[in-house]
Amino acid sequence: MAKAKAATATKRIGSTRAPARLGPGLHAVTIEMRAGASFRVRTLKGTRVPARLGDDMDPAFAEECLRSGRPVIAADSDAGPTILGALQTRQAVERDEDGRVSVRAKELRLVAERGLLLEAGQFALRVDKAGVARFEGNRMIIDMTELVRLLAARVELP
Repeated sequence: MAKAKAATATKRIGSTRAPARLGPGLHAVTIEMRAGASFRVRTLKGTRVPARLGDDMDPAFAEECLRSGRPVIAADSDAGPTILGALQTRQAVERDEDGRVSVRAKELRLVAERGLLLEAGQFALRVDKAGVARFEGNRMIIDMTELVRLLAARVELP
């Protein structure tokens, strides 16, 4: 009995508690809560454990997974359960029921080595690596409430 009390006392003397563990392997979990840099995740069995983000996991992406309920992958590390990334369960580009794809961003940058092509019906916008931009279609309408400025060394009109 004295040994049991001594063992308990030793556990209490240690200033840090052993972190919760998920067990061996990768685990599909859902992020339930965030408090600063700490997260709480729920396993498929319903167990809730504190977790931290892995070094390569973007905090904004973790927030998105939290809001949407998207499953993430976690594993045990030296620091305890660690969120490593998200589990992709849908296509990367989603379409609504009418086939529309919407992209919302503060800024959108497309980078292409050889060229860029945007097509809609009979219209096309082509940009090549030499910097030539070409609008192709049957009609072009420019509606501006303010100024339209053309700056060019040369302008050709038919």
